[in-house]
Amino acid sequence: GQCLKLLDEMKDNLLLDMYLAPHITTLFSMIRNRGLVQYFSPYSSADLVKMAQSFNTSLTDLENELMKLILEGSIQARIDSHNKVLLAQDVDQRSQIFSKAVEMCEMYQRRAKMLLLRSAILKANISVKCANRDQQAIGNFNGTN
Repeated sequence: GQCLKLLDEMKDNLLLDMYLAPHITTLFSMIRNRGLVQYFSPYSSADLVKMAQSFNTSLTDLENELMKLILEGSIQARIDSHNKVLLAQDVDQRSQIFSKAVEMCEMYQRRAKMLLLRSAILKANISVKCANRDQQAIGNFNGTN
């Protein structure tokens, strides 16, 4: 809360900077969004009234900001507007870890196949040679190709 108050106090001075002024609103919203994400990350639920007090904003503005963050995917949660609570969505960690393991396995198989193909090509002495760049440049300079 105090950090955001200090930023608001500094905003007028920062807007005087001709290079920084066009970016101030974007920077402030990014800082605020990061603060909201970090505020909620360790909790499974948060009281929106206390959150609004911490961020010096009204409840409706906070709900709108949180809605944008949820739609962007920055916060995995849902808003209970009736009880004024932000609830974290239950993420099935087991299925996430399993899908990551399958993805890593597929990547490992692809790399192994590429290595086998490379070793087979080297074993068969198959190579692609290109003309030397220096000789091509001299040939083009003299008008011959």
